Amino acid sequence: MATTEAQKRATQRYRERNREKTKIQSAYSSAKTYINKYTKNEAQLDELQELIKKRREELQEQVGDNSSTD
Repeated sequence: MATTEAQKRATQRYRERNREKTKIQSAYSSAKTYINKYTKNEAQLDELQELIKKRREELQEQVGDNSSTD
């Protein structure tokens, strides 16, 4: 089924009005695609896992910093 011109315009307007949300969705999708289709060995997955671990620690520190100001 072909996409109508009205639907294309609506999609474009949504993307323009929600640039940050669209950017985040695209990055998330790209990360999943990379993991599922392009990683070729355990070392690549280990590297990604280490990045995730570091980011979790950063987020935990932020939560800790925010709770101490209450």
